[in-house]
Parts: sequence; structure tokens; C-alpha cells
Amino acid sequence: MNKPLNHRSAPAHPEASHESHPGWYDEMRSSLSVRSQFVMSGNIRDLYISPRSHEEGFLTFEQTIWRLLRAKGFLALLIHDPVDGVHLHHECDPRLEKIFTRHGITLGEAAAIPYDIAALYRRVAALRVIPTALMIDYASHLGRDNAPGLTDLFVTVHKTARMPVAPRPAEVGKAPLRNPVIWIADRAADLPDWFVGGNDDLREIVAEMPTLEDRFAFARTLLPQFPATPGRPHTETESLLQKFALQCDRHTLVAMRAIAGVARAESLPLEKITDAIGMYRTGTRRNPWKSPVLRSRMRNAREILAKRVKGQDSAIDKTLDILMRSVTGLSGAQTGHRQTRPRGALLFAGPTGVGKTELAKSVTELLFGDESACHRFDMSEFMEEDSITRLIGAPPGHPGHDRGGELINAIHKRPFSVFLFDEIEKAHPRILDTFLQILDEGRITDSRGVTAFFSEALIIFTSNIGMFGNKRETNMGMNVMPSDPHRVVEEKINKAVQDFFRFDLKRPELMNRIGHNVVVFDFIDRTSQHVIFTAILERVLDVVATEQEIELRFTPDALGELEHMCTQDVFDGGRGIGNRIENHLVNPLAHELFFCTPGSVLQVETEIDAHGRKHLRFVQQNSGIGGPLG
Repeated sequence: MNKPLNHRSAPAHPEASHESHPGWYDEMRSSLSVRSQFVMSGNIRDLYISPRSHEEGFLTFEQTIWRLLRAKGFLALLIHDPVDGVHLHHECDPRLEKIFTRHGITLGEAAAIPYDIAALYRRVAALRVIPTALMIDYASHLGRDNAPGLTDLFVTVHKTARMPVAPRPAEVGKAPLRNPVIWIADRAADLPDWFVGGNDDLREIVAEMPTLEDRFAFARTLLPQFPATPGRPHTETESLLQKFALQCDRHTLVAMRAIAGVARAESLPLEKITDAIGMYRTGTRRNPWKSPVLRSRMRNAREILAKRVKGQDSAIDKTLDILMRSVTGLSGAQTGHRQTRPRGALLFAGPTGVGKTELAKSVTELLFGDESACHRFDMSEFMEEDSITRLIGAPPGHPGHDRGGELINAIHKRPFSVFLFDEIEKAHPRILDTFLQILDEGRITDSRGVTAFFSEALIIFTSNIGMFGNKRETNMGMNVMPSDPHRVVEEKINKAVQDFFRFDLKRPELMNRIGHNVVVFDFIDRTSQHVIFTAILERVLDVVATEQEIELRFTPDALGELEHMCTQDVFDGGRGIGNRIENHLVNPLAHELFFCTPGSVLQVETEIDAHGRKHLRFVQQNSGIGGPLG
């Protein structure tokens, strides 16, 4: 006499306590008795603790679903996917295949179009002798290439679920009357709205990410993958496993298994689990933050930054305080999120054109040896709500969805880099929420479901907040003036920044994440103006000599007059000096160069025009002795 059809490997252990199980287990259990359709999404490709017994450990999604079904009296789980077609779950009794064949259900065949899936579902729904669940995997992709019959498929399922069915044979047991269909989708919204919404026969279930308890229990199973550390106390091992679980917040158990694989491949003990997590996230073993070269450069960091940024000693010193914490890994050491948050976050505030962007680029070159590692985003281009799609990608179904967002693509390309967001106050509030997530959790997930990690990046915001007051009749509307001591400028701008985030943006939490890392820049004084003017002018002279083979010389009067014209407005800062050099020197010089012979000398002099105004003129000479600046 044949044995009754049953689950081949069902353990004899009683069902484990539900208290430590994911919530979706209970949703599935209770709904199987009254619902015949399920849409499952969320964390559906992970590992899960067994619903039956903790001794079984962690199972795949299909194994977990099968145990939930088996506990309700189902004898079979049929699974359809576009590649393998229809197949019986491997833990089901293989003798079932002959019975399915007799009822017109052929295993191994893939449904070419939705019509075929509808026919398969009708046969499964009508099957009485074997309580069977049908799982349709990759349901989000049923409609690709405009496959015909998609609407008919959902109409068929919708109608069939409401039709009366014959009772099951008495020997079948206590399984629910209807054979359910389980749609596995990326998102429930991928299925038709009319089908999902208001369907009393359907239950949406979202599989959540593993909890800390899940991650800790799974970390214990991964311990053998790490190189042994002789003599390590059990309590220390437990503490390290807890650290592993904590630092894998928002990670799947599959990701934790991959991290353990990285540690095994790189021979990293459990004590180095943070390094293994970093390698998994960035995809590289090289960590510039721990480079001996960087630590050596940090000893001379002030001199390196001061070569490019003039007249901002206080801003450079404050920036270096923050960078020292970033390089040594002490940023956020007082919190529990320092391993996931960015290496540092700074807000450069102060007058325009005084070196905020230049300092950000200088910091990038200092840290990573390459200024191109600075990803700059001008927030004036992100003032509209829909501009967020440029950062994190377009929603599914919209043009450009497959290309992702500029911000996501940049962090994937260079996880060790600086992200510069210019004029943050101009960004749309929805984009500010994205910044909050980056600063708080160190990650964002784009519209494709791809997660980008910012734990190895430095975030710099710039802003002109606090420069202007509310009364134009006072100090030309300026809140701070060049005559104010730096202490006063710092106090006024810091208060204005705090008030702006708290009252204007109503985002005090974003300011809290930045904390005291507001770096206030000062107006450029006369000495710094001279240094900046000289540095820019020398670059122009070098370009003329290199590109045109022409030496440019200035009489003392012409040099003084040009400097006066270019530095007379302190409010414009260093950028204004560069703009005025372009206007007063470069533009007329470009015209004059067409009449010059390579190898000649072009002298810049002054002359008085008919209106008594002094201006520059160019006189071509033969090469002689003398410096270009007089």
C-alpha cells in the first residue's frame, strides 16, 4: 500500500513560537483560510527563520512559503517563472507530478504569454484532489514587450476566485476550499489598480527587512566563515556578533552572508567586520581614508589648503577640525550610527565669491589626491519638486528610469569622494528630505530599488544664508558688513542659518544633523585681495606666454590701475576679482593678440582719454629685459 502523499522533509518538531517571527508570517497564516489571492512584495529574495522550528535555521522565501502552506493542509506548491516554467517545489512529494499531468498541468513548460498563465490558473483552481497553491514569480514583468492577454489574465483570476467550487474529497484533509494564487511582485503597484484595490479576495503582504534579532541570530550561523581567533572569550565573540548585526541595519540576510564571504576571502577576522562591511558596500579593498599617504598629508593640511584659499584662516581651521575627525574615524563617535553616516558633513556659509567652492575642491584634492572626486550639484537647478528625479532617478514607466539618478550614479562610481551641494537654501523641500536621509542613515534607495551608501563620502553644503537682512535702508540691506570683526560675522550668520532651517524651511532636524559643523567665511580684506589679484593675473600671464608665445608686461602705473579697478568692490570677493580681470584685461587683450607677432613683448600702459578717464592700452615692443609685472 502506498504511503499517503505528504511533505517529504517536514520536521516532526512542533511549530515554533510566533513571537520572534516576521509579522508577515501571521498575515499569511490568518489569510489563507479566507483569501484565495495574495500579492507579495518587499524583501522577497532574502532568508527567513523557519516558521516551524528554530532548529531548521534560516530558509529561502519559497521554503518559508511552503511551510506556511503545509501547516494549513496544502500538499503542493506549484511555481511558475519565465525561465524554468512550471515546477513543483523541490520539498513536495515527487509522486504528485503524475497526478498533475492527469489533470492537464504539465510541469517544465513556461507560459509564453499571459493567456497561457490564465489557462494554468484555471486548471489549478479547479483541482480538488490535491490542495495546491500556485506561485507566479516575477509578476511585475508579465506585461513586458506588450505581451497580449495581460488584462484577460487578471480578469480570469478575478472571476474564477468568485465562482463556486466543488468540495474537496474527504480524504484530502482540512485544507482551505480554494487553491490560492500568490503573485510575487517588485511592488503591488506593478499589478493593475482595479485588480489589487478593493478586491476582497486578495491580500497584499509586504515582507519586511530582517529585525536586529533576526540579524543577530543569523550572524551566529555565519561565525564559522570568519578566521578563528584563538583565546577570544565567548562574551567578546557575542559582542562582535552584535556589532555585526547592528552595522547591517537595513541589510538583508543574504547581504550579511555576502559580507561574511568577503571577510573569508580577505582573511578578515570578526574583529575586522567593519572593514568587511565597507568592502561589500564600496566594492573595493582600498580605503583612501586609511591611507598612510593621507595621514602624512594631514600633518601639512593647513599649508596645502591655504595655498589655494586666501584670507580665510578661520574657515580653514574650522574645516580642518572636522576633517581630522573624518580621517581618524571619530565623526559621530558619540552616536550609534557613525559606521553608516557619511564621514563628515559641513556647511560653508558666508559672502559670495570668497572661496567656499574653492575650499571644497581643495579639500577633495587633499583627501583623495584628485579634484575630480568632487561631485558638484548646483541647487538652483533643483528648485522644482520633480527635479528630484535628476538626483535619484525617474519613477518606473517614465523616460530615463533605466539610467538612474545623477546622485546615485555618482556615489556608485566613486564611493570615496566629496559631494558638494551649492546654495542649499534654493533646493526644493523634497530634496532636503533626501539630504536628511543621507545624513541620518548614510544611504538612499533610488526608484529602481538600488541602494547607494554614503558612509565613505564627505558632504559639503554651501549657502549665502545670513548675508542679507530684512531692512534695505540699513547697511544697504546687508546683515553683515566687511567692517564687522569675524566673531560678529560668525555669530550673525550662525544665528541666521539656525533660524532659516528652523523657521523658514521648518527642517530643524536637518540642521541638527549638520550640528556645529557650520564653517563661516569672512569678507576678503585688502591684503587678501592683493594676493588673489596677483595669483589670478599671473595665471593669465602664464597662459598668454604658453599659448601665444607673447610676453605681457605692465608699467607700475598700469599694474596699479588694473588692481584698483579689480579690487574696488569688496562685496564681490575673489570671484569678482577674477570677473573684473576678465573684463578689464582679458577681453581687450584677446583682440590685441591677433595683431601681435609670436616672440614679441606686449606692454600694458595707461592713458587718459578725451573725458579725462584713465584706461589701459597695449603697446607691442621687441623682446627685452624686464619682469612682466613691471
